Amino acid sequence: MLVTIYAQGIDSMDPVSTTGIAQTLTHWQSALADWSNRLGGDGQALLNALGQMTQMNDWLGVVRLVVLFAVLELVRRQLWRPARRGVERIDQSVAASQARFGSVGQALAWLAVIGVHALTLLGAVAVGYALMLVGFVGYEQAQQLAGELLSAFIWVGVARLIIEAFLEPATDSIRLLPLDEAAALNWDRKLMRLATFAGYGLAFVVPVVATVGPALATLIELLVVLVTTVGVFAVMRAVRTPVSAWLRAVAERVHSGLLRSALKLLAIIGYWLVAVYVVMVAMVAILAPGTTLTFVLSASAASVGVFLLGGFVAQWLARAMHAGVVLPVPMQQRLPILQNQLRRWMPRLLKLSHTVLGVVVIAVLIDVWQIADVRAWLGSTAGQTMLSAVIGVLSVGLLALGAWLFAASWIEDQLNPDTGHGEPGAREKTLLALFRNAIAIAIVTIAGMVALSELGIDIGPLIAGAGVIGLAIGFGAQKLVQDIITGVFIQLEDAIHQDDYITAGGISGTVERLSIRSLGLRDLTGTLHVVPFSSVDTVSNYTRDFGYHLGEYGVAYRENIGDVVEHLQVAYTRLCETAPINASVTGPLEVDGVSALADSAVNVRVRIRTTAGMQWAVGRAYNQVVKEVFDEAGIEIPFPHMTLYFGEDKLGNAPPAHIALGKETD
Repeated sequence: MLVTIYAQGIDSMDPVSTTGIAQTLTHWQSALADWSNRLGGDGQALLNALGQMTQMNDWLGVVRLVVLFAVLELVRRQLWRPARRGVERIDQSVAASQARFGSVGQALAWLAVIGVHALTLLGAVAVGYALMLVGFVGYEQAQQLAGELLSAFIWVGVARLIIEAFLEPATDSIRLLPLDEAAALNWDRKLMRLATFAGYGLAFVVPVVATVGPALATLIELLVVLVTTVGVFAVMRAVRTPVSAWLRAVAERVHSGLLRSALKLLAIIGYWLVAVYVVMVAMVAILAPGTTLTFVLSASAASVGVFLLGGFVAQWLARAMHAGVVLPVPMQQRLPILQNQLRRWMPRLLKLSHTVLGVVVIAVLIDVWQIADVRAWLGSTAGQTMLSAVIGVLSVGLLALGAWLFAASWIEDQLNPDTGHGEPGAREKTLLALFRNAIAIAIVTIAGMVALSELGIDIGPLIAGAGVIGLAIGFGAQKLVQDIITGVFIQLEDAIHQDDYITAGGISGTVERLSIRSLGLRDLTGTLHVVPFSSVDTVSNYTRDFGYHLGEYGVAYRENIGDVVEHLQVAYTRLCETAPINASVTGPLEVDGVSALADSAVNVRVRIRTTAGMQWAVGRAYNQVVKEVFDEAGIEIPFPHMTLYFGEDKLGNAPPAHIALGKETD
């Protein structure tokens, strides 16, 4: 192609010839003559082409190509001047808003800077393409050569864009790699030179030389690849330690355990992975140049973009999840526990989101490297079905989780004594715990059925099977069902609270444990009785609302009942003055009067109203006070008497009973 381009001329173009150029080409001819024997016909063809160009003295096309390259570089540099000011403003904005926006703002600013670099490249390419359209190059064959030059310029520009994405010597706050400005500028220049050398060498020089000398083009390509590879390894060795330290520091800051482990592993083996990749690219450039190398480089650039975008999204998700969801103030006031529930579930949602993101990144990389045609599969019926099923299952799961969090937060809010509702009673605790379990079972069942339906599974037989199984369980567990149903109604009737003293199923004791199926009673001896609700016919609760001490006090028949009642009132007054038992007395002394004329006593019944559960303590204290008052007043409290019978004769006379009183002697 080179021979044809420079052998053909256009009459309207003036040839340009100089003695210096001719002498230079003559020197190149002599130098390349030594290669002709090694390269065979390729070297001779190249010498013939150069000789033909020297004889024609037609260098207008070459000059215009040089001018085209100069215009491209000039436009790029001119566009970079205002772009640099924009980058500096972005850097200042990031530094000023770092505390407010954090890494998210930094990532957005980084994307903005990369966009500025991309716009400068696009502007220069647009100018070069416009010059080609207006016929600036001239020859038809020269247009093809100019296309090669423009393609090489684009490849070099993309390589520069990737280098700037990591180094960015103009900004300290946006630079990804942990290098200072001087080091970043130093390595930026070195990598730029390598990119320029490799880009123009492989994308322009080698294709042009290959048209007339494939063997020489292969040699040039080998030299370019080797020099570039050595330069890349030199840069990698220099930045290996700071990059590894930076990756470890980033791993300590991330909130995702999976991402943290991946970054730590990358800090250890990242250098060797990149080294293997560089060697593989070099081998591709040597053994399979052209389309294969273009594919590898474009796929590599796309992979870098995918990794950077995925990392940004992962970091943004981690930061957003770590910050949590802030509910509106009215909802926080109504459901104060919901905010904590959301924060507790955020790490799990973060792991799920990172897993989904990882799957998406892997799928994109598979498609980019053409391991499998992911886009075609997603466009197929099977792909659409699978994607719809996955989205449906995730949506159902998130909706079920939201419903459960709302219901559980409301229930826990009702059970929590620190949220303004006070300590809930045993009835509320039992019923709310039952409702929480029932809601959980309902949500899991419905969500599972809907998820199976989204996966394309017919849930009709499952529902029918569940009904049959439920019926069988109902017949086999009638006693259990009876316990639960009776317990529910007992709780709805608010018959029993925890710590109540009751009688149920013929057993009296303090309610120590209360469930939906049974209750635990601790009697006075310390024995714990577990009573199923199905055996409870009547519940006698002695500690509900209030209680009464009901006492009967027997006095001798000779005592005046009015005096007895008066002294019982004195005893009640003294009881009310005795702390701390007086706090449990809530009503006056109720004297019911004489309740019975017993064998040896006249019984007087009284009642004292007390707080719930304190009637026995008040009764014991009142009995003590009554005994003290009766003793002080000389009121006899009768006790059992014994009569000795010595018998009698037929006349009714009893024999004499001789009683002798003796005195104890020491």
